[in-house]
Amino acid sequence: MASIRRLILVLLALCLLAPTLPALALVKPGLALPPLALPDLDGSPKDLKALTKGKVALIVYWSVSCPHCQKEMPHLLALAKRLEGNPFTMILINTDGQAMAPVVRSYAAEHKLPGPLLMDVGPQDSVPFADAYDIIATPGILVLDREGRLVFIQELTVDFNALQQAIDKAF
Repeated sequence: MASIRRLILVLLALCLLAPTLPALALVKPGLALPPLALPDLDGSPKDLKALTKGKVALIVYWSVSCPHCQKEMPHLLALAKRLEGNPFTMILINTDGQAMAPVVRSYAAEHKLPGPLLMDVGPQDSVPFADAYDIIATPGILVLDREGRLVFIQELTVDFNALQQAIDKAF
């Protein structure tokens, strides 16, 4: 009986800690961004390598309906604003699907989200960006250095001190 209680406690602890653990990404820190083109809100493909080339990139994987995204987005926008003038870009990748593009466009206009605004949409309703980095929660926050290598990934809640340190090192 004690071993069953112990097992239940361990499983409960894992469930509670899971949101704070980083994803087991297929592209691990130190590895480069894979070749990947995602459609913008109009369906036009954008090459992520071209958008990030030679820049530190803050990539935010988000959803319109995500309460964590809504809470963190103003802070992420303020961070991006402070980095203007540097070789830096912020790329927003939405996970709501192409059918939600009008809602995403409206949300982006209302909240003054900067472009490029990309959709994680692939063939047969796949999510190629989330699949490449094994992102399972929003927001997903990634930092690529100027060489296009992943140096930071975090999901669900943002540790802004760790994020700022990762961005500083990426320059």
